[in-house]
Amino acid sequence: MLLAALLSWAVVNFSSVFMRVAPDYESSLDNQLMMGMLVQTGETSRYWVKITSDDYTGWVTEEGVTMISDEEKEGYLDAPKWICVCEYSRVRTAPSESSAPLADIIMGNLVRQTGKCSDGWTQVLLPDGRLGWVLSHELMDFRLWAGSRSGTNRVREITDLACSFAGTPYMWGGSTVKNFDCSGLVEFCFFMNGILLPRNASQQYKCGTPVTDGRYSPGDLLFFGSKNPLRISHVAIYLGDGRIVHSSQSVKVMALGDYEREVVAATRILGDIDNGKGVTSILRSPYFFRQDGE
Repeated sequence: MLLAALLSWAVVNFSSVFMRVAPDYESSLDNQLMMGMLVQTGETSRYWVKITSDDYTGWVTEEGVTMISDEEKEGYLDAPKWICVCEYSRVRTAPSESSAPLADIIMGNLVRQTGKCSDGWTQVLLPDGRLGWVLSHELMDFRLWAGSRSGTNRVREITDLACSFAGTPYMWGGSTVKNFDCSGLVEFCFFMNGILLPRNASQQYKCGTPVTDGRYSPGDLLFFGSKNPLRISHVAIYLGDGRIVHSSQSVKVMALGDYEREVVAATRILGDIDNGKGVTSILRSPYFFRQDGE
């Protein structure tokens, strides 16, 4: 593992990888990261690697990431990729439903392109170097996908996506289609519409433009907790007509009044992308695309 300590970057291997507070399976789950995401690496402990993604630092198993050098990182950013746009599927060894599975693949996962297709299947290069096949209609070109979401108002797409996960079980630290906590649901639904938000509700509260008059618009984030002092402990997405969608024991669509908790703050994210208010488009993120001047 000495070599791993010298490397500074890694790419997530699994469809979803657990970040834990300490290098131990009994340690609490803090976050999830998705296949194809670029992370920074730190120290190692046995078969655990310490990684940093945005403002989160935690431990993942060594099989969960592929170590890369600074030079390989630049090549990875430049490489054409696919993004998985179906909720759940499989990467297979050959272009056939009957072939053996290599890995699962979920919405938001990134895999590199090879340029090969066969009878409705597309060949992909997994982060760990294995080649596999995915049904073509389950993938979109990542750069074209991100560009189609840049500069557009995605209110309906964000709220519809969040509502489509109704019934998904709550899990602390969950931020993929497999499980969500409250802020993980928000982060994921904005991500799938080309928008990067911080991971925690208390950080999401500081983004965008505060809504202080109680006149919420669809897509606004509503925060719950305590007022004096202000403490954010929960977040929901406002749907309009007094309804919200949020993850509380499971993802639920419900009337705001039925939640029986007071809104302590609200913020409007849409309209404040890439203008210094903590909301970044995926196209402008150096963790997904090489930026001008790099």
